[in-house]
Amino acid sequence: MENFPLLEIEGTPYEIGYRHGEVFKEKIAGTIQCYREMFKDYSDLEWERAKELSTRFTDIIRDYNPDYLEEIKGVAAGSGFSFEDILALNCRSELVFVGNEMDKADGGCTSIGISSDAGAGGDAFLAHNWDWKTSQRASMVMMKIRQKNGKPDIFMVTEAGIIGKTGFNSAGICLYLNALSTNQAPKGLPLHLAMRGILDCGSLAEAIGAATRFPLGCCANFMIGHKNGECADIEIENEDFDVLYPRDGILVHTNHFVSPRLPILPRKDTSKQKFPDTFVRLGRADKLLRKKGRDISEKDIMEVLRDHVEYPSSICRHEDLTAPKGKRMGTVFSMVVNLTQGRIYFCKGNPCEQGYEEYGI
Repeated sequence: MENFPLLEIEGTPYEIGYRHGEVFKEKIAGTIQCYREMFKDYSDLEWERAKELSTRFTDIIRDYNPDYLEEIKGVAAGSGFSFEDILALNCRSELVFVGNEMDKADGGCTSIGISSDAGAGGDAFLAHNWDWKTSQRASMVMMKIRQKNGKPDIFMVTEAGIIGKTGFNSAGICLYLNALSTNQAPKGLPLHLAMRGILDCGSLAEAIGAATRFPLGCCANFMIGHKNGECADIEIENEDFDVLYPRDGILVHTNHFVSPRLPILPRKDTSKQKFPDTFVRLGRADKLLRKKGRDISEKDIMEVLRDHVEYPSSICRHEDLTAPKGKRMGTVFSMVVNLTQGRIYFCKGNPCEQGYEEYGI
């Protein structure tokens, strides 16, 4: 299975967006079709209405960073889709909630952070299985972005048309997302734009600030690592957040709130009800890594990401063919980053079936 297509882009925000749209217009069409169907199935939200609702987020995106609106405009111009089409993709998580859907989350993922205290040879690692609709493998892309605004270069893996997602930058920041939710819909900055904000940062402290200086439009968990050997995990709910730190050099997160301070009453953690497997995945990954103790290597982490205990809703997730079609998901990709050495190991699809290919920033 060939990996997702890789595009190298350099320029201003608009130029970067234009090239993204121009090269990946067919894949952007696939992303739009995916969420057109999902909005309808999950929230009875028509795409045209979703586009209208997405314009509610324009001002807060501009206040957060106007460059991101320019890049979205560029994607639209390059692909031939409207600005509102591309804006709706970048607000896709929030639009599900705007459509009054409170019972779906953004994928059942597993994230792992290994600080230099526990990493082999003193190296630090950040790793992730992204579980979502496996049909989206056809719309995934990789980009190396060279920015002209003084921001770091970025290696990003994203759904075509979305300008912020999983990635690793030249300043040594790596980022993954785990879905969280409460019984109340938040209002604020689309989380994918916050992710781009994190990838534009140079330090963990700056990244924590970028993730939290605006309220988010969705609850989210961001796992972040840095080439300096440290990792941190940010749980964000409607009006507050908490930051978790590795214990004995090991940090694991799945799809429920771990902080004892969150969520704040009367809000309740609804993600743990949507993904009861979140507890097993968290415990299983943590146990396997702690069995390794210290000197945890890339291969050790990859072994954990291939784990099939509780199959099919395991760390390496496979579609449950007995579940309703709309609720089926599997591992779309797996990624391990050696933060210290700047090496990216990437696997399209389930890591039990495919090998990892190496990339650099």
